[in-house]
Amino acid sequence: MENRLLPHIAALFTMFVWGLTFVSTKVLLEYLNPIEILFARTVLGFLALCLLRPRILRTKAKSHELLFAAAGLTGAFGYYLAENTALQFADASFVSVAVSTAPLFTALLGFAFLKEEGFGLRFVAGFIIAISGIALISFQEGPAHASPIGVVLCLAGALTWAVYSIIIKRLSSYGYDTIAVTKRVFAWGLAYMVIMLVVTGDAFPLAVLAEPTVLGNLAFLGILASAGCFVTWGYSVKHLGATAASAYIYLQAPITVIWAVILLGEPLTAAIVVGLALVIVGLALSEGFHIRKREL
Repeated sequence: MENRLLPHIAALFTMFVWGLTFVSTKVLLEYLNPIEILFARTVLGFLALCLLRPRILRTKAKSHELLFAAAGLTGAFGYYLAENTALQFADASFVSVAVSTAPLFTALLGFAFLKEEGFGLRFVAGFIIAISGIALISFQEGPAHASPIGVVLCLAGALTWAVYSIIIKRLSSYGYDTIAVTKRVFAWGLAYMVIMLVVTGDAFPLAVLAEPTVLGNLAFLGILASAGCFVTWGYSVKHLGATAASAYIYLQAPITVIWAVILLGEPLTAAIVVGLALVIVGLALSEGFHIRKREL
């Protein structure tokens, strides 16, 4: 009984932590800019993954390295940079809701490029409902903050993550170890971050690490949220199956909203509650939550 319960606990713990990452990043934006936060977080995550998988991954073909480079550009670099920057223009609660539409874009790309099934009336209806929820939160009148730039960055981040998911799906078909793959993707992401820091002339302000708030949040994002939760999520996926485990992803946005209200004092308006519900319903409808529920 205990072994059957542990994967569910691992999945819930992962969503609990990932939901808090938006709030943690929002706090760090008072001390660091988006690329600096991303760089420090990725370095810590990469070092933790090196401890888990110290050996260098040997690619099976030269073309595979191009896929790793693309995964690093879209996943480790592009998505998180868009998310971090969006948090400068929108509340953490809104960003978490908006980027949760990534599975919908993934399904669209999967249908367009991988000829995957599942693109039908149910998916279209769910997509419209989810986007309507985001629009409701975006254009509400009230104290909640979500500028047009923030909305665009969130949706761009969701689309970028969808591209990354397609690339990772292709890489997984080659039989590579998942932790080793993530480490390689992080390495490529760090390369892009270094290039950006050089081009922009930014130098990571080491003195700010003396602030307990900065050091604590960076350690949380890099070690626990990135490397640690990768392990817990992998454990839950292994024992529950990818389809059943992914049902827990619907909890991430509500958890972020709760954390943002408690820790950041963000408003919890009727529009946010209704919009969040629409996004979750849209995701569930598009991805066939009725099937996932039976598997769980």
